[in-house]
Amino acid sequence: MRFVPVQLFNRQNRYSTMVGLLFCVGTLLAIWTSNIWLPTIQRGILANEGIRDNAAIAYISYGMTMWSIGGIFGYAAFGFIADAIGRRPAILIYNIGTLVVGLTLYLAVDSFGPYPFLLFAFGFFVFGVFSGHAVYLPELFPTHVRATAVSFCNGSGRIITSFGPLLAGLLVGVVDLRVATAAMTCCALLSVLAMILGRETRYDELPR
Repeated sequence: MRFVPVQLFNRQNRYSTMVGLLFCVGTLLAIWTSNIWLPTIQRGILANEGIRDNAAIAYISYGMTMWSIGGIFGYAAFGFIADAIGRRPAILIYNIGTLVVGLTLYLAVDSFGPYPFLLFAFGFFVFGVFSGHAVYLPELFPTHVRATAVSFCNGSGRIITSFGPLLAGLLVGVVDLRVATAAMTCCALLSVLAMILGRETRYDELPR
């Protein structure tokens, strides 16, 4: 057999590699900019309501806790949803949920009151989809390249994603922070594209 990373780009595997990389880049870009900017966004909303400095810390902590708890439920639910309706539909639901809730959160809500509840829902989708990395990606590749393929898609996705917060920072020089973060959340569309292009693996045996 040839050097395993080279096999990711042979005729048999390169399409799956492209789908897996798109999936990872889309989900990672959609979350990491939010992860970095959410506390600042919440602080700005609270400041508009007269809650500033140390008084805002408890509110921000509550919001981020709700985001994380939502993510835990999203992680746990993904496998059941993917087994019930298929891998691609499950991932599509999570990405569409990320887009709908994320854009509502950043563009349509100007008060802190709904934020913890929206953050719970946002966390469910934007975090929970990462269970799909462990479920869907391994099912795309044959045994002799599977571990390398999953690592390549995730690792390359993270390298590309490292520029996401930088891009968001550049956008802030042109548009409002919330608009910039909303724009980066739309990177989930890359993951949607991956599911449109990818194959369903729900009933397939693992490739040998």
